[in-house]
Amino acid sequence: MIRALSSSLSLRLLGIFVVTATLVIVILVSLFTRGLSAQWVRSIRPHLVQYVQYIQEDLGTPPDPARADTLARRLPVDIHIYRDDHLVHATTGRLLDLDNINFEPVAKRWRKRSSPDAENNQNNRSLPLPPNLVPYASKASRGDRQRILRITSGDYTIYFDLREPRPRHGRFSRFNDELLLALALLALVLGASYLLIRRQLSPIRQIQKGVGIMSEGNLGHRIDCSGNSDLDQLSNSIDAMASRLQDMLDAKRQLLIAISHELRSPITRARINTELLPDSRQRERLLEDLSDMERMIRDIMESEQLQSRHSVLNREQLDLAELFDEELQHIAPDATLRLEKGANFQINGDAARLRILLRNLVLNAQQHGKSEDGDVQLDVTLKDAGDQLTLIIEDQGRGIGKEHLSEISAPFYRPDASRSRETGGFGLGLTLARLIAEAHGGSLSILSDPENRQGTRVVVNLPR
Repeated sequence: MIRALSSSLSLRLLGIFVVTATLVIVILVSLFTRGLSAQWVRSIRPHLVQYVQYIQEDLGTPPDPARADTLARRLPVDIHIYRDDHLVHATTGRLLDLDNINFEPVAKRWRKRSSPDAENNQNNRSLPLPPNLVPYASKASRGDRQRILRITSGDYTIYFDLREPRPRHGRFSRFNDELLLALALLALVLGASYLLIRRQLSPIRQIQKGVGIMSEGNLGHRIDCSGNSDLDQLSNSIDAMASRLQDMLDAKRQLLIAISHELRSPITRARINTELLPDSRQRERLLEDLSDMERMIRDIMESEQLQSRHSVLNREQLDLAELFDEELQHIAPDATLRLEKGANFQINGDAARLRILLRNLVLNAQQHGKSEDGDVQLDVTLKDAGDQLTLIIEDQGRGIGKEHLSEISAPFYRPDASRSRETGGFGLGLTLARLIAEAHGGSLSILSDPENRQGTRVVVNLPR
């Protein structure tokens, strides 16, 4: 529940509304209570004195039990008549616990009734009540909701219990029903408020989902929120930003491909002219450099084409075990492809690019996976994992430090800062292999922990 409140903006806003409404109600109730207390002193208490006087007159002197029963049936009050501390009559079967009730005087003055014509007469002023008619009210204690008035009339003491003593015509039952109805309506209002808030904030969820898709590299995705609210305008701004970024990246990619393509011609001419030179160490080094440049240009063009939204795979039904075994014979004759017996290695993929994937991974393992004595121990395994095929290439080299694992498949990234020819290529082999795997809907992961074990394991998952 706490996690939901911390992560859901709708629930947090609803909580703010509930807390605000509660505080407003508390303030209003406090002000109303203070105002009612003042009104009790100025207005209600004098009427209560007058009310007691009327009941006293109706009961007669001495108090008539029959008239008390009549009044109890007509009014929400129970009457208890005592004489010399002995109960004479009660309109209810529940007696008062007089030993645990404390009383205080309500008023000691009363307004004498007179004719309207004598409203301003001197006799209309507040006059002292006779001692026997001074009403006393029970003190309210914590948890006590009794309202009892006491007056004396000669030898008689009369108690008026203003509390509802028993259910009358199912009133308590109706109160419980009304309370349940109020709670149900409150829950309905809160539920409706939550749904309205959630509907108003629905663009946030669409924006979050869309930004997540864009962050994975799919800049062609659009949030496409229709509306004129601030959140809708925010989503449209994000769509416009993604569109501009996509155009910039496409322009950069096309420029890079064009430059790489244009470089092929002068490199080819340079190679021809170099081959015409007499045999020498310089000639061999020039040819090696030109070969590296050609391979780098080829890899750049291939990687950029795979990242393009217009890239197309030439898919066909292949036997991946047969394809990889044939490729291994050319690039690593000493390596053996391990296969599960009776497994199905059929896949729908691009044969040329899958060859590039295997070639780059194997050549990379041969280059960096040498053991301490200089030998290359290479294990290539192909497994049938049901709805996908898994290629595992493992060497026994020094491994890759943890600080490099997250960036090792980035373009042109190499752990060796010197970037010498002896320690590796251009940092495009793993990048191109990862892009080919992702273009087929799969993934490439690299596992290495040189502190605990030797070697590096590359795992490629390819959906069928």
